[in-house]
Amino acid sequence: MEDKSARWGHAAHCMAWLGGGLIALTPFVRAWSLALGEITLPARLWPGNLIVELIVAGILLVVGGTFGGYWWQRRHGGRGSGVDLLGWGVAGWLGWLAPPLYALGVVALLGVAGVAALRAGWVGRRAQAHAPCAGAVPWNGVLCGLILLLGVVSDCIVVGHVKGGASAVLGLVMARVLTQVVLVALAWYGLQQFLRWSPVGTRWLGGLALGLALVALGAEIGMRKLWGKGLVLFFGELTVGGKFDLWRVLEGGGVKISMAGCLGVAGVVVVVSGVVLGTARLSRHLELRVRPGRLLVVALGAWFLLLAEQGSEAMWNSRVGRWWQRRSCLIHLCPGEFEPGLASFTVQFREPQRPAVLTVARRPDVFWFIVETLRDDGVRPEIMPFLSQWRDSECQPVGESRAATNATHLSWYAMLSGKPSVFWEKDRQAQRPAPLLEALHAAGYRNEVRSSAIFNYAEMDTTNFGHGQATDVLLSLTPECVGWPPGISERDLHVSGLWRDSVLTHPAGGSFRLVAVESPHYPYNWATAFTPPFADFAKSSWFPLHPSPQDTAQVKHRYWNSLAWVDGLLRDDIGFLKAQGRYDDAMIIVTGDHGEELQEHGVWFHASGLTTEQTAVPVIVKWPKALGRGEPVAQASHLDLMPSVLDALGCPEAEWGNLAGRSLRQGGEPTVLVMSHYASQNGEGMLWRRNGIEAAFAWDKIWVPGQPRHLWLERISGPQGNFELNSPAAATAALHQYFPDAIGRWFVKFEEEPPA
Repeated sequence: MEDKSARWGHAAHCMAWLGGGLIALTPFVRAWSLALGEITLPARLWPGNLIVELIVAGILLVVGGTFGGYWWQRRHGGRGSGVDLLGWGVAGWLGWLAPPLYALGVVALLGVAGVAALRAGWVGRRAQAHAPCAGAVPWNGVLCGLILLLGVVSDCIVVGHVKGGASAVLGLVMARVLTQVVLVALAWYGLQQFLRWSPVGTRWLGGLALGLALVALGAEIGMRKLWGKGLVLFFGELTVGGKFDLWRVLEGGGVKISMAGCLGVAGVVVVVSGVVLGTARLSRHLELRVRPGRLLVVALGAWFLLLAEQGSEAMWNSRVGRWWQRRSCLIHLCPGEFEPGLASFTVQFREPQRPAVLTVARRPDVFWFIVETLRDDGVRPEIMPFLSQWRDSECQPVGESRAATNATHLSWYAMLSGKPSVFWEKDRQAQRPAPLLEALHAAGYRNEVRSSAIFNYAEMDTTNFGHGQATDVLLSLTPECVGWPPGISERDLHVSGLWRDSVLTHPAGGSFRLVAVESPHYPYNWATAFTPPFADFAKSSWFPLHPSPQDTAQVKHRYWNSLAWVDGLLRDDIGFLKAQGRYDDAMIIVTGDHGEELQEHGVWFHASGLTTEQTAVPVIVKWPKALGRGEPVAQASHLDLMPSVLDALGCPEAEWGNLAGRSLRQGGEPTVLVMSHYASQNGEGMLWRRNGIEAAFAWDKIWVPGQPRHLWLERISGPQGNFELNSPAAATAALHQYFPDAIGRWFVKFEEEPPA
């Protein structure tokens, strides 16, 4: 009978624990929000971000399960049923409870639990003596210290970029140490309560949480060192409209799931398990124990010190320095308003209108090559001899050229729409062909788009091409492409052959042909038969986290080799046009979708900042012979390509003059716009560039796509460094002075906000 009673008690405990967890998770699962006046608090802080979702769900499960176990122990003395809690939790989870009824039930449960707690305290110590682990409990202090250390290191990776000198560095380190002490102490207190009140069969979840914390912190540190962005932002950027799309991102980035990768994951599991178990054993050997209540005291004390430290910075740290610290880390525990940047603005971006009907006076062929990951400084004689010579002798002279953004799907969108990438999310949802393709199709042009990679990464296909309404050929790598070569460079050759066949089988004039050359994407490829010009190149596609100068040079050589192979491909394709008599009257464009950072700022790859290495790409334009070579222009960007194409067709300026860019035939010294929501390395999401002067802007949650309504100026800089601007008014005046055409071209509203 005792065994049966014990089994029933354990089952009841499990039901109460599970019911409490379901009750706590209900607002999260149902995506409810709590409205407090003008403030709305959503239960799902970042829909689609796997890491944030897991953390929030895990916290709710721990809190709810702990409450369920506590309620069962205190309410029933460990002998009652947990069916009531479980039933309420299931009803909420399934959506059978309206939010007011759910809230009423939660209040009632909290009231009952509170009365039970008061009763236990009134009875005295005898009742508490029967509660497990009432005093000091065994404590894996070694692991707790390790997690605290990793958290501080993760936060302080940005210390090398601190604005404000040594005092600002010290302030940042102190603030992040205190913040992590608060977080770790609270997390460990929650873990202790979870272990105290949860059923025996669920306590392994505590060890799992610790292991995941180690993995997450290690990954955060490694990714920030490798790529300039951490785990949270990386997974946030995998979300397209709230949809998690990891596999498409890996496939689009050329990363394959291999046996070696699976073994690596298994190795991580073994190592992390060993660390958790090993630190537990060492802590037992050291006889480490802790009273959970003292963890709350530590957390409260650290928080008061944090408040004092952050308050003192208002007296000695600058506005720019305080705000830089604020936005460089995701978690902040001090309330209050912070004045961002040099000056802040209320804005409304101007959305260019789609050209309705084109008045086409000329019908040249347009041949457009978008080379994946093509840095502008790669177009030089020792790397790309053909392209550099062709650019310098037959194409329009361009002083400086920039991508519209630092990520593939956003750059394609900007080029084909003539819009800044801030409008990408809106058009992603519309699933309509890009304005350039739609306008050309309506004007009777034959549109062909080909790529050797995938187009459904980040919904590039439906965002740029709709459902094929404006394209006569839309070809990319799909499961239906049976017989395509396995290597990406061999696929580039295959696509080039298909492109040539199309040129041969269709008459000259009236065709728009866009080809994506994918070989230079990581891990930087070339065809097997090609002899690379740089023999000392990195053989492995796994780049080192802390590379030596030789490591960096070898990776660069690998990248340069890939560009050298592409140079030969472009030489053959453009030579083919000349041989077929299709060159002189055609417009030919060669550009890169974005650049690549190769440790110039301590990271690899792209989509981690708007640095020169990630955004400086060639914009090479060969006009039809009748239009001449074109006058020199000081700067150009992706946004100038759509108006340039329409200008080449003889369309009047009224049909393309409202676009974000300008026709390169207009010359002059226009401001260039670069922006992205993939800009987490230094927090800058928008750059204006003109005549060597650069203005950098940021806004809240820069990694979330959409149109910000409030942004602030981070800096204005030139060849000699940042300008000294001692007031918001001076900063605003400098914007008007150095970028006189920017606000009118890109904004409907751009107003300086008063100080907070």
